Amino acid sequence: MNDTAPQPAPITAAELPIRVPLITGETVASFVLRTATANGLPVPALLATLDEGLVLPDEDLVPQREEVTLSTAALARLAVLVDREPGQLARALPGLHPDRLLDAGAHITSWPRDRGAAPLPACPLCMEPGAWLAADGHRWRPCGCGRRWMSSDDGGYLIDTGPVPELGRALLHHRQLVHRVGHVADALVADAHQVMLWWWISGQFAADVWRAREDALGMERHRRRAAPAVVYPEALALAEAMWTWEERRRRRGVSAEAWIEDVERIAPAGIIPRRERAPLRYWLEQHRPEAAARPVGRTTPERRWNRLPALHRPPAEPGLLRAPSCLMWVFGLPLTATSAICPTCGGRAPTCRWVPYQGCTGSPGD
Repeated sequence: MNDTAPQPAPITAAELPIRVPLITGETVASFVLRTATANGLPVPALLATLDEGLVLPDEDLVPQREEVTLSTAALARLAVLVDREPGQLARALPGLHPDRLLDAGAHITSWPRDRGAAPLPACPLCMEPGAWLAADGHRWRPCGCGRRWMSSDDGGYLIDTGPVPELGRALLHHRQLVHRVGHVADALVADAHQVMLWWWISGQFAADVWRAREDALGMERHRRRAAPAVVYPEALALAEAMWTWEERRRRRGVSAEAWIEDVERIAPAGIIPRRERAPLRYWLEQHRPEAAARPVGRTTPERRWNRLPALHRPPAEPGLLRAPSCLMWVFGLPLTATSAICPTCGGRAPTCRWVPYQGCTGSPGD
């Protein structure tokens, strides 16, 4: 980077006659790039107009690799240039939320390499080609139109779900479940999805069904990439069973073993081998039978959510597959050995068997 290079002349609102549509969840870098491209303007000039110290570290701004962080003043300049209210931009773009703005200045940083940090490619069918969405800790999710599955893994990729109609029906099922019982359903889908990915790795449960879906999606050479999508229908079936347990686990005489036997009914073979029951038992460790108590909350959905274990943190934003799971293993890391040891509990707490949990208190019962 040459600090003595001449700064481009500031851009005015008159030079941005085309307003690109706002995409909820889009990264700031993606929005800036789409705005500059639509109006035929150089990206460095637009960035320098937002803040004179905002200079590209290299030749291009690459949204899947970098994010732009602005100050309150830079957001105000951007709002004037694109003829939007600052609040409107902040509601649409997570990177412009008030708690993420700088006091002064602006900078471009690379996305962390942590899983769930990199952005997801937006669906080109119902959003806009080339747009990127902030992951906010979530590595994949179906697009709302049901025709694409979006993932941030491996630099970001899309799966055309059209050849497998069950995936679209699973999305509808997911919406119906959330509508019926509230956002507690999304947390249970996240749990069920974790269990299904465990079973995908082990090659059990619905292996033949999943393999056929991978072939239909044209993912024969990238089966790991397809796994989060192909297990989605079975995850919804398991989430329904988990909701049944949630309704029962405060009743006298409830049996976890009887519930596991009920879960076996959704297995293609009608049975889940004892070894493959492990992820269900880990889930039951979190969702233990307990004495009935008056739920806390003003609304029924709020009371249902408050009955979940504490590890089910409320999602940062509404939407499907946004709620965190209480099961902490990481798809892509070995399930048979810890990848790192929690310094607080030494890996003894259920939350830290695979990866250290940031909120670990050191108690094996957490």
